Amino acid sequence: SHGSSSANNPHHGAHDCGACSGRPGATNARVFAYMANHAEVRKIMMERGLLIPATTQFIGGMHDTASDLMDFFDLDILSESNLKSHEQNWHSFEQALDLNAKERSRRFASIDTSDDIKKIRRSIEARSVSLFEPRPELGHGTNALCIVGRRQLTKGLFLDRRAFMNSYDYSNDPDGKLLLGVIKPLPIVCGGINLEYYFSRVDNQKFGAGTKLPHNVMGLIGVSNSSDGDLRPGLPLQMIEVHDPIRLLMIVEHDYNVILKVIQSVPDLYEWFKNEWVHLVSVNPETGDFHYFRNEAFLPYVTIGDKIPSFDNMHEFIEAAKEMETNHIIHATQENLPVHIIKN
Repeated sequence: SHGSSSANNPHHGAHDCGACSGRPGATNARVFAYMANHAEVRKIMMERGLLIPATTQFIGGMHDTASDLMDFFDLDILSESNLKSHEQNWHSFEQALDLNAKERSRRFASIDTSDDIKKIRRSIEARSVSLFEPRPELGHGTNALCIVGRRQLTKGLFLDRRAFMNSYDYSNDPDGKLLLGVIKPLPIVCGGINLEYYFSRVDNQKFGAGTKLPHNVMGLIGVSNSSDGDLRPGLPLQMIEVHDPIRLLMIVEHDYNVILKVIQSVPDLYEWFKNEWVHLVSVNPETGDFHYFRNEAFLPYVTIGDKIPSFDNMHEFIEAAKEMETNHIIHATQENLPVHIIKN
């Protein structure tokens, strides 16, 4: 699960989990672990052909996306051997958090990306507890994609934190029966997040909350400028200034006929794609062909080009990143989608 903690930030809920109604997902993780450990649940699953070994135990955890810290719950339930394995895994988690902090640092002007990786992570953590930091993290800023498919579909691609990733294997679901359960919440969660950023970026004064600096919290239900004025809707300037205002592109790995049948089975779901609040592209897993959904039909989609830049060293790539020269709306989307192939 994930959540976010920051100081002096009335909009911290906007950095929490979109699928949890703007709250941390820790409770969900703990409940799932309790359920997965329950003997009666395992008995039912075994009757349905899914055997979970008795030695396997589940625990909930949460990643704080502002500080890049991670915590785990209910460790006291673990057996001695599993606790030892968890402590060994902790080193892998710490390494991943270090790398995640460095990757995030390329968008923070106050952090030197060439510093020691541990120093960078300490700087990231310091931002989250600073009373004077208007940008403790950038959350879902720059979101542009939602990819539904196997991990190998994007393995080796650097998508610059702009994609919602949803694991799905078409080979286990030829008729798309499972696909509906995967796709159904995505327009509401991912599409909703995308539109929240979209409108707040298009006109931050009318659809967004404007700059954080003069905000006062009003009755714990919203913010206003200074001591009077209307409640400000949407997201503040400091959350959206790096965002490109483009509607979400959902890419689904399956035959487009199956996808069409799935989305048409739920009218409310279909409206998102029919009215193009979320763009939809299918990827045929057998041929690699793309089809774009428009005017209630899938049409062949021709990509702009097939040349994708590549790099060998992620650290060097991050350290060479340029700072934004301007955050004016007229220059939005000029960065386009910085897709790169990672050779190693």
